[in-house]
Amino acid sequence: MWILFIAALCCLYLYTWVRLYPGKFPVYPGVIPLLGNVSILSGGSEIITDPDDCYAVLSSCMHRSGAAKKFAKTFIGNGLLFGPVSVWKEHRKLINPTFNQQVLDGFIETFNSQSRRLVQELQESAGKDSFNQHVCLEKNALETVCLTTAGVDLTDQNEFNKKCLTAFRGVFNALAKRGMNPLLHFECFYNISNTKKEELQHVKITHELTNIVLRRKRESQDKEQNNKSDTKFKPFLDRLLESSDKLSTQDLKDETNSMILTGFESTSGTLSYCLLLLGTHNNIQEKCYQEINEVFGDSDRDVTKDDLPRLKYIEMVLKETMRLCPVVPYTTRVITEDVQLKNAVLRKGHLCFVGLYGAMHHPTWGPDVEQFVPERWLDTSGLNPNAFAAFGHGRRNCVGKVYAMMMMKVSMVHILRAYRVSGEYNRMRIKNMGINKPVDGHQITLYNR
Repeated sequence: MWILFIAALCCLYLYTWVRLYPGKFPVYPGVIPLLGNVSILSGGSEIITDPDDCYAVLSSCMHRSGAAKKFAKTFIGNGLLFGPVSVWKEHRKLINPTFNQQVLDGFIETFNSQSRRLVQELQESAGKDSFNQHVCLEKNALETVCLTTAGVDLTDQNEFNKKCLTAFRGVFNALAKRGMNPLLHFECFYNISNTKKEELQHVKITHELTNIVLRRKRESQDKEQNNKSDTKFKPFLDRLLESSDKLSTQDLKDETNSMILTGFESTSGTLSYCLLLLGTHNNIQEKCYQEINEVFGDSDRDVTKDDLPRLKYIEMVLKETMRLCPVVPYTTRVITEDVQLKNAVLRKGHLCFVGLYGAMHHPTWGPDVEQFVPERWLDTSGLNPNAFAAFGHGRRNCVGKVYAMMMMKVSMVHILRAYRVSGEYNRMRIKNMGINKPVDGHQITLYNR
């Protein structure tokens, strides 16, 4: 009875939404009152995501889905990730210079020192049974992002950092539960649900992290008042604090929280998938190790900015990992003007889901699209540039893509120089919580070289 009752409410919810907002949803022939087009789900319909169509939408439309913004508002607020276009434009102008190459080159020393810390932490699991490497990589990436973009050292609060990572995962779980339950889309139902309580408990901890970062940064600035640089190319948080006349206190918190979240989730997720794939494809892992030997020889020295362009095969491996296993599998846009696709027109006012995963698994990649083939990046002249969407497309793409690649390259050198990796990628199961995560963690086995 309860199942029938909930199903009826869901149908009523969908019917009411369409009646209240006519024209907001595309109409497909064969619509049935109340049930809509649910009948087509019983057939063999196929959905294909075209890279050029994805590019067309992301390049012309910048408004995020209202539902996504509503769901994430308590967690992230109006930062770059989900903020309205008017806010995004102003904040992006301020933030763009913070990822200038001059600033990024200054992070190399931190990338090296943090990678060495990671290698030491992983040593506890070397030569033992398989373990979830992502736990170590997440914490290290969180601390690295805070050390670089924020200029704040959080390595002295190890247990709190672990607590924060648990809280971040808890928020994603809560938001995923809400997204999958139509009843919880209504604020009246969500506000009295246990899922809402869970979200607020976890969000409180993540925001506490942001408050600690801001407080420590202000304290360090007070001590260094006489050493201010006049250059416009300054790290992320320095730039924002100096623009306090343009940003409210809440704006500052929202952008800091967004940068911490996107910074550590994207890099740690990609590195975890990459090591799991290398552990499955030993021949590719060996090619990475050979390249490291060619660049560094027997030396254990740090990676320099001049070394990064020479690590061509490792870059190909990272790009192929992001193509095969994107951390962010989709994004959303509100169509603000009619968009011509190859075989259809998206009308103004519609909501569009853009399948980044679909674009990067599209047949245009060739018959080996589902295979891990880094060599496909040797000659990109035959590749459709719109088919690689790991960092998005258009003006609202990822602002930290160069930062992420630099950080991951340095980490890969230190990890593969110290360990041989074993894993079974084909046994991994994925769950989506807005971002893709393995159901059972990123299980690998490490062996000292």
